[in-house]
This record gives sequence, structure tokens and C-alpha cells, in this order.
Amino acid sequence: MRSRLLELVTRPAVAGTVSALILRALTLVSRFLLSLLLARMLSPAEMGEYGLLTAALAFALLAVGLEFYSYTLRELVPATPERRAKIIADQMGLGAGALLVVVVAVAGAVATGAFPARLAPWFIVILVTEHISLEATRILIITWRPVRAYIGVFLRGGVWVYAIALLMFAVPSTRTLEMVLIWWAFGGALSIAFSAFSLADLPWRGLEGYRPDLKTIREGLRTARPFMLTAAGALVISYVDRFVIDAFVGREALGIYTFYSTILIGLLSLGGSVSHQFLPKVIAGYAAGPDAFRAALRSFFWSMLALASGTMIISSLAMAPMLAALGLSVYGAGIGVFYVMLPGIFLRMLADVPSYALYAARSDNHLLICNLGAAVVATLLNVLLVPRLDIYGAALAGGIASASLFLSLVGFAIHGMRERKKSGAPDSVGLPTDPDMLYPSQNGRRLPSR
Repeated sequence: MRSRLLELVTRPAVAGTVSALILRALTLVSRFLLSLLLARMLSPAEMGEYGLLTAALAFALLAVGLEFYSYTLRELVPATPERRAKIIADQMGLGAGALLVVVVAVAGAVATGAFPARLAPWFIVILVTEHISLEATRILIITWRPVRAYIGVFLRGGVWVYAIALLMFAVPSTRTLEMVLIWWAFGGALSIAFSAFSLADLPWRGLEGYRPDLKTIREGLRTARPFMLTAAGALVISYVDRFVIDAFVGREALGIYTFYSTILIGLLSLGGSVSHQFLPKVIAGYAAGPDAFRAALRSFFWSMLALASGTMIISSLAMAPMLAALGLSVYGAGIGVFYVMLPGIFLRMLADVPSYALYAARSDNHLLICNLGAAVVATLLNVLLVPRLDIYGAALAGGIASASLFLSLVGFAIHGMRERKKSGAPDSVGLPTDPDMLYPSQNGRRLPSR
């Protein structure tokens, strides 16, 4: 029995899956640790500044990447090594041009006082390292090297957190936001170095004198446009509240809100990781027929309901004792906003089920409508409620926007399943390969099929 178990564990596929899960778990734990570390070492005002920085970074990453990977990943699968190198070079050329535009925008924001000059250089460095390492991770996954991809994710988003936690406890003078940004950039650089080593087998020398193909880039941008709008909608739902709180309430209140929202985004990320495991079943079920599709979604729903309910209950019971044990009385005084935010995150986790159902049905337009509609709701409600209810208004706005997202996705998914039952014709769909990154799960992203 022991020998058979050992044989099973040492199989490459099993060992790779276990390794990927361990790396994902360590990365998710590091996010939670970072939230506690920042709350313990920084003032609420500095925590608020960190919240604005991460929100701006999420939108800047979208502006630099332009969701172009939704085109390049499809092209990379059948391509020869020589063609793969050229595709990546085209994406690098586009990214460099987009980055230049973002740098000019940041410089303008610094000149007008809208962005702190002391943080601008580190913001640009982190933007570069995050973007390059993020795209490299996607390329590693699509070229069937998932373990190496998740090692890169851990280097970028996990290992440096554990290192800086030890440093801050040992050396009090390092307890600054700038030090966090330095280590964040260092983690991204490590990830880039590891990814470069992992992709060194591509024929890069053949690119000498190669110029990016503008025709290919234009075609890719046309493909990426709907995915870019969907991703923008999801980012607005997750981050617009921070800008509104900073404008109407203040930086210290934003720090308290950022602390809780960062923890809850980590829970949302956990849900996204679990959802990704069900995606092949949902896709296969849709291709097999209505009965198999409903069975796959039913299993997916009950699993997500159990996960979402369990995480909500555990976090709601553990939060107050944890804050008391760590002496975070400032954040403990505002714990009520955490409980108001929980229902919204609960619905966002469950929203993966109808979102993946629509993905399998290739209902990209419905996904776009749902995300943009929820983004509009989130923006309007934040502007209306935050001036009256402070950070509780932001929590309520997020919950209502999440409810509108969930209900609209469910409505379109049910309609699609009824239409599917009438037609009964099997179909095939592509498989998205986007792992969880800096920003939360983007409902509706997928790798386009031909």
C-alpha cells in the first residue's frame, strides 16, 4: 500500500498538481500576512496611501497590457518556436509603447500634485516588473509549464512578503511604505529572472533585426477590445470605492477600509482558484449536452456555496479576536464595515458559477453587459452613499453592485440554458488560462476560440 501511494505521489502529473497547489496556497497566505503586516507597521493614513497605490496600479496594468494576451495566447498554442518568439516580441513592442503613455500620464499627475512624487519612481518600477512577470506567467501556462508559472507567481507575490515580515520585526527603521515597495519590485524582478530562464529555450537569436508586426498588433487589439472593457468593469467594481473614500472622507478612513478590503479580495482570490478547477468540467458539460451542462453547474454551485459560506463564517468569527490579539484597536473600532462588506464578497464568489456558464456558451456580450452594468452601479452608489455614510456607504455600494452583477449573470445564464435545451446541438469552446494575479478575478475573461 505504501509503495503504491509513493508511486502515485511521484508521478509527474500528480507531483506537478500538488506543487502548483502548494505554491498557490503560500501565495494566498502571503497576501493575508501582508495585510496584517501593513496594519501593524504602518499608520492608517499610510495604509490608505497603499490602498490608492494598489488601485492605481491595477488600472495601470490594464492600460499597459490592454488584455492583449487574449489574442496572443490563442496564437501561441499552434505556433512553432520561431513564431512564438515573434508573437512575444510583438506583445513586448505594444507593451513598451503603452508603458510610455502611462509614464507620461504619471508624470503629469505628479506635476499637478495628484500623485505623490516620492512614490512615483517605485510605482513605475513595480508596474514594469508586474506587467512583464504577469505576461511571462501566462506564456508559461499556455506552453504547458504550469509549475514554473506558479513558481513565478510565488516569487512575484509571495516570497518577498515573508522576507520583509522578518526584516520589519528585526529592524524597526524598515517599517515604511517605501520599503514595502522596494521589496515588491524586488519580488517582481526575481520572477522576471526565473521566467527568462524558463523561456530561454525559445530561438530569441532569430529576432535580430526584427520589427514588431503592426498589422498583427492591430488585429490583436481588435480581438482584445471586449475583454479589456470587461476587465475594466471588474476593476471599477473592486477599486472605485477607494478613490471616492479618499475624496470625500479622508486618507485615514481609507486606510481602515483598505485593510478589510484587501483581506476580502484575498478570499475572492481563493474562490477564483477553486473555480478554475471546475472550468474544464463546465466546458465539457456544455459540449456534451444540456443534462451534462446542468450537472456540471450543479456540482460547481454547491462546491462554491460551501466554500463561500465557510470562508464568510470563519472570517466573521475570527476577525475580532485576531485584531484584539494583534493590538489593532484602530482597525477594530471600524470592524462593522467588514461585516457589511461580507455579503458582497459572498455574491462575487458565487458569481463565478453563472459567469463560467456564460463563458462556456460563448456569451461574451452578456458578460460584458453584466460587468459594465455593475461597474456603473458601483460608481454611482459610491458617489451617492460615501459622502453620507462614510466607509459604510462604500461597503453598501459594493454589496449592491455585487448583487446586481450576480443577478444579471444568473438571468443571462438561465436564459442561455433554456435556449441550449431547445437547440440541443453540442458545441466546442476554448479554455482560458489566466491565473489569479494582482487584481481580483475578472468575471468573463476567456481565451477566444477560432
